[in-house]
Amino acid sequence: MLPLLLLVLAAQPTAAPSKAPAMDPAYVAYTTELEKGIHAGDSSLLDTRVDMERLLERSTRGTSAPKAFHDSFASGVRGSGMQLGKQLVATREDDSSFRLLRLRMEGGAPHALYRIMSSEGGVNYLDLELAKNAEAQVVIVDFYPYITGEPFSETMRRMYLQAATEAGYNLVDKLMGKEQDFLKNATKLQAMQRMVQEKQFAEVVKTFEALPKSLRQTKPFLLLRLTAAGQLEEAEYQKAIEDFETAYPNDPSLDLISIDGHMMRKDYATVMKMVDRLDQRVNDPYLQYLRGSVMLDKEDRKAAIGYFKAAVTREPTLALAHWVLIGLSLQDKQFKDTVRYLDAIERDTSVELADLEGLEEYAGFVKSPEYKAWKKKRAARMQAAPAVP
Repeated sequence: MLPLLLLVLAAQPTAAPSKAPAMDPAYVAYTTELEKGIHAGDSSLLDTRVDMERLLERSTRGTSAPKAFHDSFASGVRGSGMQLGKQLVATREDDSSFRLLRLRMEGGAPHALYRIMSSEGGVNYLDLELAKNAEAQVVIVDFYPYITGEPFSETMRRMYLQAATEAGYNLVDKLMGKEQDFLKNATKLQAMQRMVQEKQFAEVVKTFEALPKSLRQTKPFLLLRLTAAGQLEEAEYQKAIEDFETAYPNDPSLDLISIDGHMMRKDYATVMKMVDRLDQRVNDPYLQYLRGSVMLDKEDRKAAIGYFKAAVTREPTLALAHWVLIGLSLQDKQFKDTVRYLDAIERDTSVELADLEGLEEYAGFVKSPEYKAWKKKRAARMQAAPAVP
């Protein structure tokens, strides 16, 4: 795929997200404030709004650990607090983004869907389930990171069950099916997590294959196996993707997880179907950029350019798509297009262009009459622009 051009990028402003027209104004206000807060480096707007009591109630429902253990676990969770906002802020870069895509009602509860995008174009989605507490303050009841494929309440439930088992409480007989198998094999999950950290990827796959069938169809184990298989030969990775698809054919995380594998196979038709299905869930202009990238890999330049143009039309602040359009116009020596795209990226984003005359990629453009006219016009425009205080 086309490498990003070597220009200095500034943080991108966010365009106004779409909202459900009948949504409670308190939810609208909070979700837009949260987006701005994460960009400003304020993690508290997320972390202090997680309703720990409701989250704990969901995570421990139907279990039978003694009250003393339950209270101790709950106290530990409250004491450590939620760290998701801190993680988002800590991993932010100048040209990464946290963007509210939409606010909607689902299952009788308001949900806010955010896109998390790295500077390289990696993407994840975070779905927050919202409610109000006794003081009428908006709180987060649960959240669903698409890349993990499950609500955090389910992740916390496994933590609870593991902790109870390690404390010597036998909960196996009180649970059903997969949860029983999980408790019996909880140490294997921990071992696989450690192996991934130690880059023992073949051992992760070997451990996975020895699990009971029910656990080989469980997300935490499938995801660890998929992570490890991605570092092994292509056939192993493709098999891991196929097994995940079989176990969870309609899962929201499936498309994010399996796109890479289909790209490795150069199965462009399936990749595009995956992107289309993901787009039906998230309705995200960024996915036009992703479609364009797929078409570039397929060497269908015309289709790729169409998708990149659609991306910046729907989301003018999406600098990644602007850069690729600029790069393609330079390669094709379509310098009139280069001028239009350079004007657009300065107009619609916070990008500050470097001196193009010092960049090899722009050598042909710099020698062209289009550049000379653009440089003169741009200088006049910048001189006429009011000074920024």
